[in-house]
Amino acid sequence: MNINFTARSHPGKVRLNNEDNLYCNSIILTPEIRNEPFSLSGDCEAPCMFAVCDGMGGEEYGEEASLIAVKTLSEHKINMLNNFNNFKKLDKAVQDFILDANKKLCGLMIERAVRMGTTLALAVICENYVKCYAIGDSRIYALRDGVLTQLSHDHTLALQKVKMGLIKPEDAKHDKDRHVLTRCLGVFEDEMTPEAEVLEPEKILHDENYRLLLCSDGLTDMLSDKHIEIILKSAPDVSTACNALSERALQAGGKDNVTCIVIDIN
Repeated sequence: MNINFTARSHPGKVRLNNEDNLYCNSIILTPEIRNEPFSLSGDCEAPCMFAVCDGMGGEEYGEEASLIAVKTLSEHKINMLNNFNNFKKLDKAVQDFILDANKKLCGLMIERAVRMGTTLALAVICENYVKCYAIGDSRIYALRDGVLTQLSHDHTLALQKVKMGLIKPEDAKHDKDRHVLTRCLGVFEDEMTPEAEVLEPEKILHDENYRLLLCSDGLTDMLSDKHIEIILKSAPDVSTACNALSERALQAGGKDNVTCIVIDIN
C-alpha cells in the first residue's frame, strides 16, 4: 500500500491568526509557524494518522485549543496505532484520546475563566482500511470511482434542524446556525460527554485509487462539494489537488482559515 499526502494551511484573507491545526503523521503546526502559509508533502506506510482541527474561542484561545488537541493526539499515537488491526480497540483508544484532550481543555478553561474548543476530523489508515472519526464541522471526504462522498456529518444546529424537518438540506449551508456546533472538544461533564462520530471502516480494494480529503470549514464555506469533486478528480497528484483546493478557497474570499490534507492510497 502506497500512501502519499500533501497538507496546506493558511490564515486566509481576513483573519491574522490561524486557529486551525493539523496532524500529518506526527507533524503539527507549532506556534512559531502556524500563522504563516504552511505546506507539507510526503509519503508513509500504514498504520498512520492524519487530522484537522479548527479551534474556537477568539483571541489566542482557538489556537490553543486546536494545538492542545493535536499535541494530545501525538501523545496517544502509539496506543492508537498499536490497535489498528482491531477496530473495537482502536475506537476505545480514540475515545481515550478525546477524553484526555477534553480534560486538558476544561482545565485550561477553568484556570483562565474562558471558553474554548475545537473540532476534529481524524483518519487512521490501517492495512487495507481507513477508519475515520469526526467531531464538529471539519469534514472528511473520499473520492473513489470518480465519485466524491462526504464520510463525516456536520455536527451543527443547522443540520439538526434539517433532520427535524425544520429546514431543507439545501438551505443548511446558508442557515444562521450553520456554525453553531452541537458537538466539539471543550465541554464540561455537566454539559455532555465528548464523543466522536465513529464512521464505518472504508475498505481499500486492491489496485484501487482512493483519495481522501480532510479539511476545515474555511475550505467548505468557500467551495461547493461539486467544485471540490472536480478538483480532486482532475488533479493528477495530491500536491496539485491540495494546492488547487487551498488557492481556490483563497480566491473565493478566504474568509476563514483554510486547512486541508489530501491523501492518496493505492
